Amino acid sequence: MKKSYLALLVSIIFIVTTAGLSFAAMGEMGLKSKDISVNFFGSLKTYPVIMQDFDFNDDDTARDFTIDESGKGADHYVRNEFRMGWAGKGENWSFLAILESEFTLDKYNGDRGGDQAHGDIMDMGMTGEDFGVEKLDFTYNFGPFILETGWNTKFLDIKTGGLVYGDDHPYIGLKGKIGDIGSWEALYLIIQEDMDPGIDADSGDWKCYTLKGIFNVGDMKISPFYAFSDNRDSGKAQSHYFGVEGYGKIGMFTPRFEAVYVDGEQDDTDMDIQGFAAFASLEMNISKAFNPYIGGTFRSGDDDANDDDIDAFNSITNITRYTPTFGMENSMINLYNTTLGSHLYANDFDMLGGGGSGYGGISNSAGANSPGLITLGLGCKGTIDKWSYKTQLQYFMFEDEGALEDYYGVKIDDEVGLQFDVSATYKFSNHFSLGNTFSVFDPGDAIEDIYGDDNEDIALLNTIEMIWKW
Repeated sequence: MKKSYLALLVSIIFIVTTAGLSFAAMGEMGLKSKDISVNFFGSLKTYPVIMQDFDFNDDDTARDFTIDESGKGADHYVRNEFRMGWAGKGENWSFLAILESEFTLDKYNGDRGGDQAHGDIMDMGMTGEDFGVEKLDFTYNFGPFILETGWNTKFLDIKTGGLVYGDDHPYIGLKGKIGDIGSWEALYLIIQEDMDPGIDADSGDWKCYTLKGIFNVGDMKISPFYAFSDNRDSGKAQSHYFGVEGYGKIGMFTPRFEAVYVDGEQDDTDMDIQGFAAFASLEMNISKAFNPYIGGTFRSGDDDANDDDIDAFNSITNITRYTPTFGMENSMINLYNTTLGSHLYANDFDMLGGGGSGYGGISNSAGANSPGLITLGLGCKGTIDKWSYKTQLQYFMFEDEGALEDYYGVKIDDEVGLQFDVSATYKFSNHFSLGNTFSVFDPGDAIEDIYGDDNEDIALLNTIEMIWKW
């Protein structure tokens, strides 16, 4: 018995001593470079989604689905976005790196990292598509200007209507200050790069060059901008965007406006591109609990599918989803909708009438016969203790349905529909919030004219929003 106790005691002493020596020998995790400061952060967004009649039809159709950043979704699904990142800075330089995984949850991506939708039935392991560097930005300050590169979100007009460009395409750029009156930024954006080493290796290229200034004018900021979309090798078009936006506060009011003219040419058809778009809104800052706002959008449509002009205004990437007035992440109009012809992030109908025949849109999906857009809307938002809310009503019309009528061969009304959104969130702490966004779209006569009399049902979208941040 004594020998057993002695053996047990020796074993315990050996384990404790070995563990102690092991821990003592372990190093510390720290920054290799001692002259920089780094912050670590992250977030998780889990969005259970319920959809009903997203195609405005209670029968089965091939249009009853959406596409978000997570991929396709229909009926009921759970969209999930996990991010973790690092932001650092040293003397004259800085960096930002955010890793992300975002997908519609199921066994193949949540458990194994394979993607059944792409045929990866077996365990393929986690790939860059499943979890990779979603956003990146590195800068170096030369004094008169700052050099930057990466693929963080850049934009021209996200502060107002988001009519032209906002996305996280790769870039190389310069930016700087203009004394005390403002700032400027110039970007070389790489949207598509043909990777096929064929004879015509640039046949799929799409590059964009932008210049933007922001000037302080009293309590307002006035921002003229220019973008040259060199899309001739992929979308067969070159287009120039000339625009200006303004925003700020004047007393208890927050006005926002934007106006853009586009001019160009589609190479393979020799068609001239000329279009116009505008946005305006006015918000009244009555109290933290109640801030009403009104506003509207205009985007020119094409009147004739058989002439030698494209009068439709096509965006590079319409970024309405994240604009301050009517932007709402889980609003129905800001999702891909085949029936409406709307892009992800956008409130347009650019894919109607033959998507891909125009000169822009995500992955060149905009159409030359786009009917344009007119919206009128009102809403209010605010915070009450730990609650925050936003609710809004928007009416949608085609600006010019002439080219659509030529394309579909039917008479089409200009009334697209009415959308109502309401979102409420309770902030339990600085690190967790729980919310719900409910979106309803009542289709107008234009939807029935294009798709038939059965396409008149109200579409419902309900999204629960669970968000963790650190």
